[in-house]
Amino acid sequence: MASLIADHPPQTLAYELTGLLDVDWPTVWAGTPADDTERGRWCEGFGWEPLWFASGLWVRTRRNGRLHLTSASPGRPVTAVSYTAWRARADQAAENPALMAAAVDRYAAHLAAVTEVLGPPDWHGAWDAPDFPAPHTPADRGDADRRLEHRTPHRFARWSFRTPAAPVFELSADLAPGTAPGWGPGSATISLTCHGPADPQGRTGPGWLL
Repeated sequence: MASLIADHPPQTLAYELTGLLDVDWPTVWAGTPADDTERGRWCEGFGWEPLWFASGLWVRTRRNGRLHLTSASPGRPVTAVSYTAWRARADQAAENPALMAAAVDRYAAHLAAVTEVLGPPDWHGAWDAPDFPAPHTPADRGDADRRLEHRTPHRFARWSFRTPAAPVFELSADLAPGTAPGWGPGSATISLTCHGPADPQGRTGPGWLL
């Protein structure tokens, strides 16, 4: 039987997203302070509680959710803010098809919730759509051949806005490599990611994207 690692209702995702709409994004993209005390004050300004740093700062929101602020290191620009809504792991490869079906079902519910907040996406569809949008960079999710082989992102939606410094919002149902081909027990994750500008120093760590 597949194991649930995270299972937040779509309403919770919509609630967290509503809180992100009022965020001062230029301050977020500028990066978290390297000094612990200053970083605590910086988080307090957003109503966040700093937790730990792992490929970026993890914070707890005033709505009791958990966000990951991607950056190469403290003091470097934040390039994305993400929230994991659902994650499950199969115990054996034979469970992968059921796991994938569950991911599609949960993704549909979360897509409806995000659409209630942001409106219709600019694009949404499945991994095999002929007009599947290009990733932000070649290293982001890999190339088309990898997407077709591993069927990931399995489902995907994107929203973009003209407001200066506003993030590009993406909702995705991602499969771990080998899940679709059945190479072993797989896993699936549904997450909402708010993408920002690139780290001007380049990808010298995980702090990169657009």
